[in-house]
Amino acid sequence: MSTGPNQHYLPRFLQKPFGIRPRRKEIWVFARDSAPEQKRLKEVGASDYFYADPAVEGERTLDDEITDIETPVSRILSEMRSQPIGAAIDSTNAAEIVNHLVPRTAHVRVSMERGLRMMSHGVQTILNDDERLQSLMGLDEDEPNEVFRQNLADKLDEIEGLENLGLPTELIQRLAFFMAKENFTTLVADFLPMMRSAFATWLQASGSLVRESHNKALAQISSSKPRLKLFEELSWTIVAAPHQGAILPDCAALAIDRAGQSTPAMFADWDDLAAIVLPISPEKLLVGASTDFDVTSLPDFNEAAARCSHDFFLAPTTNEYLEQLHKCLGERSTQLVDEAVSGAMEPYLALVPKPRDEDKPLFPSDLIRQTDGAWQYELSLIGCGDAENVQELSNAIRGIVTSLAQALPLHRLDGITVATDYREAVATLDRGYEGASPAETAPEEIGQGIARTMTVKRGAVWKQRVIVDAGPAFALLSDESGDVEWGLYILVRQLAEVAISEMIERHLPDVWMKPINDPLHGFLYPSVHPAIFGYLGSHISAGFGDPPHHTDIKRDLLITALGEMRSAGLAARLDYRHHGDMDRLLGVVMPRISYVLQFAADLLGHCAATGADPFDADSELAGALAEAGLQHWFPIYRDRLERLRMRMGLWESFDEFLALDVHVERLMWQLGMLPWEGPEGMRVEVPLGTDIAALLAAEDGA
Repeated sequence: MSTGPNQHYLPRFLQKPFGIRPRRKEIWVFARDSAPEQKRLKEVGASDYFYADPAVEGERTLDDEITDIETPVSRILSEMRSQPIGAAIDSTNAAEIVNHLVPRTAHVRVSMERGLRMMSHGVQTILNDDERLQSLMGLDEDEPNEVFRQNLADKLDEIEGLENLGLPTELIQRLAFFMAKENFTTLVADFLPMMRSAFATWLQASGSLVRESHNKALAQISSSKPRLKLFEELSWTIVAAPHQGAILPDCAALAIDRAGQSTPAMFADWDDLAAIVLPISPEKLLVGASTDFDVTSLPDFNEAAARCSHDFFLAPTTNEYLEQLHKCLGERSTQLVDEAVSGAMEPYLALVPKPRDEDKPLFPSDLIRQTDGAWQYELSLIGCGDAENVQELSNAIRGIVTSLAQALPLHRLDGITVATDYREAVATLDRGYEGASPAETAPEEIGQGIARTMTVKRGAVWKQRVIVDAGPAFALLSDESGDVEWGLYILVRQLAEVAISEMIERHLPDVWMKPINDPLHGFLYPSVHPAIFGYLGSHISAGFGDPPHHTDIKRDLLITALGEMRSAGLAARLDYRHHGDMDRLLGVVMPRISYVLQFAADLLGHCAATGADPFDADSELAGALAEAGLQHWFPIYRDRLERLRMRMGLWESFDEFLALDVHVERLMWQLGMLPWEGPEGMRVEVPLGTDIAALLAAEDGA
């Protein structure tokens, strides 16, 4: 049998009663973006080779199969049209008609194509957004998620001899996770162009793909037992159409849910189905209803049918009423497709909202107003010269504190110490509590310390003590504006940390100074704690002094700290091969790691607030990071610190601070040191392979 080109997806036997009388060979078409038009039934609801391409003589096609079904279906439908209003209809016959007509329409196909195009554009949006991709891959988190662990486990099983390393699986996962985070750009550089090209090609071919899928489904229509059985369970009757005369939607039939909402029948939620409505003539509707549905409560059929149509609806005439219906053509159909696709894509396309409103005051007014009441702090000037100088400096410092207290909560300030011997003042400060770690300043190889804010306990209250070298303090009295700005910035920078401690205490009361029970976190966190305060403090104080000058200074400190960490750390590790004293090794390495983290945070917080580029024009910082193997780590560290800042005032758990411990681990890994918690407690593994070449060279030299 040879299949013709003009294939009806809305069969003529369904259209004919809606044709223009008396001959009913033509019909009014109310199409999208077009004026109502009178057309021949032969041209309406049809498309060339909609179901099947031209076939060779004797080959049966899908169109042939559908044509064979149409003959008995059309007879059954004709018999139903002859029944009076209110007549009961055999559920088997009604179910067969609806099950045949509803899936075969172009409405189904164009809706599928619209949805697939929307999904394709959504996927392309994801592929063009590195942040979304990282999020979907779990690489925007601080710890490996379950998906990452499972995928990694499959890969690790393929690596022979991995178990001989003696490292716990969790540590290997963390190492691999951070490597994936840092090398994300490289990992996807080849993958993304290929995927983008594939989806662009797929998008162009979506029409043919949908046609193929639709036709394949239609070829199995008779085996759609669940839907057919559901239709058979409904009670079918003939119901009077609206008095204006029913229209014929391009979706053929409507579904009504239990809330009274109408949808194209193929979009129905079958679990929530209350009724199916098929217009069989302008005067009659075939309605299948569940036992608890009152057919007299049907919504306005014509309005629902116009809104549920996608491209057109049909009628035997044109008038003002139908022209008003024409205006709402496709509203519901389009909405349903868009909502379905948007709902499916939302978890992948939704913008991540900022955790806090940047326009809101950083510190709540009630927190600042605590400083309005009676509060005291000690001002101690040690070795600072004659009484006149001391008094003048005291007045200047008190004036600055009083002014800043209008914007920052400073009532947790224990005091300010200005000392000519800064190192001595830091080392001898009475901390007020047992177990305080020895207070040390930066080694001379890194730089000269000039200011520090230290936690002390006075009575039962945790407070902050600011210690400032006499040099920057007396700069406040200079005749040079540049010196004054420098001294002002140093003091404000430290007072900002006082305010931060109050903010932490407000949201995490009596938590942040408690001992950390977890051995690994207890070991790691002290090295990153100054960096957290450094980032937040630098961000708050960035507008004071000479911001570009401060950027240069902070960058130089970081460059120096990177070089010192690498040189001193690697040398100490090599020495460890001979003396085997882990505490001695850690005594060299951990402070230097802490300074890198602190100076990096200080620079990044300042640049985040001022908009400055942390990298210099001469690429010294980029070179120092690359030499230390940390060029890919640096932006990840920046983003994590900013995430913590954006949570300021919203912190719910100290775990948000402990999450930054992984960056201490990362720097230790770079130095060939692997901290982890085993059955016997905290331990640090220093694989021999990292120094084998140096040890052999030293042995040969000896």
